[in-house]
Amino acid sequence: MIREVKNIINRKRIYFLFFLFIAGFGYIIYNLISIQYVYASKYKEHAEYQHMEEVVINAKRGKILDRNGIELATSLQEKTVYANPMLVINAEMEARALSEILKIDYYDLKSKLEDKQLGFVYVKRQISSETADLVSQLNLPGIFIQNENKRYYPQSDIAASIIGFTGLDNIGLNGVELEQEKLLRGVDGKYRIEKDIYGNIIPGEKNDYIEPVNGSDVVLTIDSQIQYIAQKNLEEVVQNYDALRAVAVVMNPINGEIYAMAAYPGFDLNNYQDYDPSLYKNYAISYTYEPGSTFKIVNISSAINSGSIGIDQEFLLPPSIKVGDKYIKEIFRTYSVNYTTGQIIKYSSNVGAVTSALAMGKQLFYNSMKQFGFGSVTGISLPGEEPGLLYQYEKWPSSMIGALAIGQSISVTPLQLVRAACVIANGGYLVKPVILKEIRMANEVIEDPEQTDSLQIISSQSADAVKYMMLECVQDGTGTRAQLENVKICGKTGTAQKANQNGIGYTEKRVITSFLGFAPYDNPQVAILVVVDEPHGSNNEIWGGTVAAPVFKNIMSFSLKRLRIQQENDKLKESGEAAE
Repeated sequence: MIREVKNIINRKRIYFLFFLFIAGFGYIIYNLISIQYVYASKYKEHAEYQHMEEVVINAKRGKILDRNGIELATSLQEKTVYANPMLVINAEMEARALSEILKIDYYDLKSKLEDKQLGFVYVKRQISSETADLVSQLNLPGIFIQNENKRYYPQSDIAASIIGFTGLDNIGLNGVELEQEKLLRGVDGKYRIEKDIYGNIIPGEKNDYIEPVNGSDVVLTIDSQIQYIAQKNLEEVVQNYDALRAVAVVMNPINGEIYAMAAYPGFDLNNYQDYDPSLYKNYAISYTYEPGSTFKIVNISSAINSGSIGIDQEFLLPPSIKVGDKYIKEIFRTYSVNYTTGQIIKYSSNVGAVTSALAMGKQLFYNSMKQFGFGSVTGISLPGEEPGLLYQYEKWPSSMIGALAIGQSISVTPLQLVRAACVIANGGYLVKPVILKEIRMANEVIEDPEQTDSLQIISSQSADAVKYMMLECVQDGTGTRAQLENVKICGKTGTAQKANQNGIGYTEKRVITSFLGFAPYDNPQVAILVVVDEPHGSNNEIWGGTVAAPVFKNIMSFSLKRLRIQQENDKLKESGEAAE
């Protein structure tokens, strides 16, 4: 009986083991079928993901050069440490070792290395070669080092707001770096490699290499020496007069090339993070202000060109004039005088400017300002350009035309205003400001990529008439401090009251002083605007002719010598005298 019971129990055990064996075998068969057939593609992808790695080979970012080939922006090769957490064996140990060498947070790095769902994480970017060598000597599984380009600016703060800067990913964030991102960046390459479980490269046909295409070099019209002199002079005038800021633009009036766009205070491109972001702006194109008396050259030239006033017309000008519900008066004169059109510019007469604008009327004056480009961007190839503000003439109150005549109730950028002076300098043509001189690609060079046809907006006779008036302004008018020895300078002063911060009315305590002009008179090659915002000093000192004109003089003197225009001008004079 007992033996029978044991036999029954044994048989049950045998059956159980048999069914267990069958179930186990079936499970194995099921898994084999699943792995090899049902989910084969999924496991294959997962295996390739573990064993194959695609390394991005960064293209070298193109250089930014000035017109003479001086490097303004270039790329240096540095090292970057990255990890594949799937290949990391001991996250705690590796994180501790790396955190000590790289001076990074241990817990943050440990968390990254423990995440097996990630195939790529940065450990630390752009480190020195010496530090990278220390990491390499540790030979940590899953930890790798690759080359990476870091942007470097050899001239530090020179033309900083023009050049702009890149972020940690080497992508342009401002200035030319942003505007020409596609040209400068190039195309990254790829290196696909097969690795074993320890991260060692397995030689074979699966290792593919796609070569990167380096970025193009961009040559600017900027002359770094003129830019430097402009920045230094602006720094001095801001410090001497305790001003908020100062801006200068140096431009070729014939072809629109920009030689300099300067502002102070500025910032160092290599350490831009240390500066207030407001300094990143290019004030030559983003700063809008009321131009004051420098705007009179637009008013007078438009009135002459339209036939509203004559070139040699004489006006009886009282000390003040009523326009709508506002009175506009002269700054110093308290009596009536007879002024010619030229003397309105020479002595910067407010009443004369208003008389000129009234002779044109609202619509004609408005259309002429639009033709000069006010109220619209110039189209220069830089980000952040403001259009300024010019109200439609249908919406003008009765006093608006008087305010506009003397450069109030309109906002302009420095670039817009210096372009207007170029119209007078070049015989009546509105040129497009140009910042790109050349693009150097791998297999070709594109010269003058921005050149466009200029548009004649006033006659050469009208332009020449105002040019002579601006010459007299410097020789014996309000702009005498801009005079240069042996060079005839054309210019116009400006001292504009700033609008009150509540937007109602103006204050005499806050002014913007400026000087706008070009040279040489016989063949203008350089046009310059200098703007000084809120200079401080006694009432007899703070004028466009006293604050901004000397800065203009210094920049113009250097620019003419730098561009060898003075020597050419002297040769022309000598040849003319010899012919006589």
